[in-house]
Amino acid sequence: MSAVARPPWVERALREALQIQRSHALLIAGPSGLGQFELAQALMAAWLCEDHAPGSPACGHCAACHLVGQRSHPDATWLLPAARRVALGWEPVEESSSKAKPSQEIRIDEVRAVLGFAQSTPARGVAKVIGVFPAEAMNTIAANALLKTLEEPGGVLRFAIATEALDELLPTVRSRCQILPLRMPPREEAAAWLEAEGVKDAAALLTLAGGQVLRAQAWASAGWDVSKLHALPRAVAQGDLGAWSAATPAQLIDLLQRLVHDLLAVVAGAPAHYFAGVALPKVRHAAPLQRWAASLREARQRSDHPLQWALWLEALALEGQHALRAACQPINSAA
Repeated sequence: MSAVARPPWVERALREALQIQRSHALLIAGPSGLGQFELAQALMAAWLCEDHAPGSPACGHCAACHLVGQRSHPDATWLLPAARRVALGWEPVEESSSKAKPSQEIRIDEVRAVLGFAQSTPARGVAKVIGVFPAEAMNTIAANALLKTLEEPGGVLRFAIATEALDELLPTVRSRCQILPLRMPPREEAAAWLEAEGVKDAAALLTLAGGQVLRAQAWASAGWDVSKLHALPRAVAQGDLGAWSAATPAQLIDLLQRLVHDLLAVVAGAPAHYFAGVALPKVRHAAPLQRWAASLREARQRSDHPLQWALWLEALALEGQHALRAACQPINSAA
């Protein structure tokens, strides 16, 4: 995301961070889909920029900014899971097996490589910067390996660490950083930004995304318009998710989890949160939905390694259909 395209709430957080930073390590924290990664990128660019006023964003024009934009700056590096690199179109981290799927974790070997980078002298003399995202992807061993450098950075080393799950980080990691909250923007501002980016039915899409602005933008880019998303409850009731075969397992399971969340809310007498205004099945029993929700949580953990997506898609459709049928039985029937 370019400096011009940065959402206004990310731009505000960037300028605030550059004014108030007092630590060598900033920990950007907030709900997913708001731009933590983009903010970390902007911070790294500002720290390495060679032609801007102190405390201001990167100029975007100097040689250092050009190198950062090309991901070729010798004093900048990232700790990202291999799967995230693949999703970004970056060179994937080498896996131990050519048949292995890219890892969702930040591993100890990757941390060790970054620590070697941290110990070298800055090539351009300004600073050395390390970006980490998502920080919760570091397993315990990897996180512990980073602690000493976080506590005692050498020279002019800085960290831009971003997380979408602050509570999942080790307390020892959190305590060594200055936390920079990235908060949900006002709904009107978020919808206006999406509309300016060419997203149709921005307000309705934002509701389905639970306020996660960049997720809503990604859905629109994938061709998931509001009508397609609103059709999901009916598709589940019919046991046919064929229209979602192009989605990844994680994407579809995320949508199904949003649906079951809303159905459980309706059973409890609360309004739907994501599928507000959508014709949901008239559910009466919570137990089948709770079992479905638990099954989806387990499926989410396996979603990176489905053996055959087509078969799994069919299984997800049938499971959802059976759960809805049981949940919609009359009150005097067994759930």
